[in-house]
Amino acid sequence: MNFKRKLWWVQHKDKIFRIYAITLTLVLVILGIIYFSYSKFSSSNEMTMYETTVEPFIKNDYFIASYIDGEWSDNIPGKNDGYEVDKIVCDNDAVGTWDSETWSINISNATKKIKCSIYFKLTTVFDFDYTGTEQVFTVPMNGTYKLETWGAQGGNSIASGSVSETGGMGGYSFGHIRLSKDAFIYINVGGKGEDGKLQQKDISGGYNGGGISHWDNYDDEASGGGGGATHIATEAGLLLSLENHRNAILVVSGGGGGGSWVNVAGHGGGYIGGSSYNGDAAKYNYGANQETGFKFGMGSDGVNDIGSPGGGGGGGYYGGYGGNSDGFPGSGGSGYIGNSLLNNKAMYCYNCEESNEESTKTISTTCAEETPTSNCAKKGNGYARITYIGNDK
Repeated sequence: MNFKRKLWWVQHKDKIFRIYAITLTLVLVILGIIYFSYSKFSSSNEMTMYETTVEPFIKNDYFIASYIDGEWSDNIPGKNDGYEVDKIVCDNDAVGTWDSETWSINISNATKKIKCSIYFKLTTVFDFDYTGTEQVFTVPMNGTYKLETWGAQGGNSIASGSVSETGGMGGYSFGHIRLSKDAFIYINVGGKGEDGKLQQKDISGGYNGGGISHWDNYDDEASGGGGGATHIATEAGLLLSLENHRNAILVVSGGGGGGSWVNVAGHGGGYIGGSSYNGDAAKYNYGANQETGFKFGMGSDGVNDIGSPGGGGGGGYYGGYGGNSDGFPGSGGSGYIGNSLLNNKAMYCYNCEESNEESTKTISTTCAEETPTSNCAKKGNGYARITYIGNDK
């Protein structure tokens, strides 16, 4: 039997070796396929996908997995596709951070082979703080968006060297609209009116239409500048420049009037800006409305009288009037939601006159916050927000 076995082995050993070799080769091929499938980002997109701070390892030592809205994907969304990185999870104590400018991952603290999973989520909220310049939003996808604007507060007045009366609050406006991918939307966020300053001839109104105010040129009193309006439009330019392109204006929030030591400033609208005086004052102390005011998109300057300068008018769809020679504060500018493309729309303003008409719907509020808050008037600089709602028609 031993002789027969040895003879059989001699006759078949080459065939057995070939079988073993083929089997081993197949196993290695399968393992290679799994390896390169798992690390496909590092092999095919390594130049654009990520950079690392670790030199000793070749890039195929980093396994990068992508998840879009919770689902695994064999690619990553483009920089301008409306996505952002929610989180990055790496094993073996490595740390991954995302560079939004280069649209790439940076990996640090890697001492061995690692896997980093990148989780992308759809960006739905786009915020626009005050910058003093126009900002441009490129619509990332077709769908319905909520547009929100907060006007800026008027500047505070001073008397006897300290703040005596605060400027009027900025209004709040919102509406829903369908927008097309790659369309340009222009945002101008209003600036707070400058607070009164002694020994300063002109006290600036806020960006986007706030009227200027003055020091009393006498002793220790100065009025505040008017707050600027915040608006969103389909054409570029300050609100003042869009008077002959009103169809391009989507949403406006009025700015508050500049403060004075005589009375409370008018708040930004609303379909009507707040008046800076409730009695039989001169015309320029009343707030602007949907059809008239000091000027389209701009509040007037407060009167520069020695001893009793007026506060600046707030910017708005129509700007408010500056205070008169009796040292009255400025009145508020009006808001606007009258564009027929908008729906689900309304305006809020501080202690203001209300309206139930769809195109001028206005609700009075006693809420005023420094942080932009829906349905509340605004302290400080203005603000704007665009929120993707969905693609339902």
